Amino acid sequence: MNKKDALGILVLVAISWFPLVIASSEEVVDEVYLLVGERELLAFSAMGDRWVTQGLRPSERVIDSKYNGHVAVAFTQFRVLGFSALTNRWSEEKLMLDEEIVTIEAKGNVGAVITNLRALGFSTKTGRWIVKRFGLK
Repeated sequence: MNKKDALGILVLVAISWFPLVIASSEEVVDEVYLLVGERELLAFSAMGDRWVTQGLRPSERVIDSKYNGHVAVAFTQFRVLGFSALTNRWSEEKLMLDEEIVTIEAKGNVGAVITNLRALGFSTKTGRWIVKRFGLK
């Protein structure tokens, strides 16, 4: 088995495991609304009773986004972004060279982005990304 086949199997395993994580999240009332603009992301936090803006770089564009519960997640060609209604702030993680997004999810207090190289989990409780790089043998 070559590295490309191993990577494909690893991504499939990660994708098949991911719905179990989302399904097991606690029930959370929607507290976030995400508005995607040309030059910025606007997250409305019902808990914070305000809009929180995240600016985009001049050539940056949002490719996909999701929101649910206390979390909003988006990705651009340069980075992944997470918003927490609990901390009322945005957090980012830069994408690596040759990194491609496989899936993006938002549910309750958890946001996640799975790429061909890493699994990125966003916690609204801490307001930060936790990254796990896939290891190939």
